[in-house]
Amino acid sequence: MPTLDEREAMLLALLADGLTDESVAIRLGISERTVRRTMASIMLRLGARSRFQAGLIAARLGLPAPATVCTCAGTCHRGRRQPAPVPGRGVAGSGLRG
Repeated sequence: MPTLDEREAMLLALLADGLTDESVAIRLGISERTVRRTMASIMLRLGARSRFQAGLIAARLGLPAPATVCTCAGTCHRGRRQPAPVPGRGVAGSGLRG
């Protein structure tokens, strides 16, 4: 049974949710090219001929769902899994105010 690491599972889930390569790249803090290459690798390991088929195979195999990714689309911390700044309290050391 093929396995996906956390980043691959997250990428597959975001694409399955209908996000574009650009949106996924912003949320995960990677390049669009990395999104496309990672998806090609996932498809190869799952034996899928399309992104859609890769999503179906992953669901059928019961591959674990990824952790939630911030929905800021990159405005607060480039989509990385970190708590968003608390409004009005600023971000320590960054000089930013929320």
